[in-house]
Amino acid sequence: MNKAKLQGLSAGIIFTTTIFAGFYYGTGLSAGTPTTAEEAKELLVKKGFVVTLPMEEATKTVQPKDPDKDLVEKEASKKEPSIVSYTIKVKTNMTTTEIADSLYKEKIIDDAAEFEAYMNDRDFSKKIQIGEFVVTNNMSYRQLSNTLTH
Repeated sequence: MNKAKLQGLSAGIIFTTTIFAGFYYGTGLSAGTPTTAEEAKELLVKKGFVVTLPMEEATKTVQPKDPDKDLVEKEASKKEPSIVSYTIKVKTNMTTTEIADSLYKEKIIDDAAEFEAYMNDRDFSKKIQIGEFVVTNNMSYRQLSNTLTH
């Protein structure tokens, strides 16, 4: 690169920078002042939000424990959970997302995204068979995937 080309390139960079600086400072974009906490709170209240301090919220939500309620909850958790059975009908071109959502709606699985990730990570989503399958809520992801792919 010769001296004239380098000088021309430098002049172009300086000229472009001057144009950008002129627009930036000339339009007032740099003149913005930071919003104070009072102004932010006022704006949020006007928009319908409830603004509280962290300590105020913590004291509102903490309630004294009821020992009888804890005992009832422990007894309820000791009871055998009910088993839910569901017959899923897998149709042509049905995606793993649709299957996971269906199983989640019927309370067979707890997390549709986690089941879908399990199926995709282990390539089960490519092996899903068409048909009707009986599944229950006490089946593991492995058992569910084996049922849907065999």
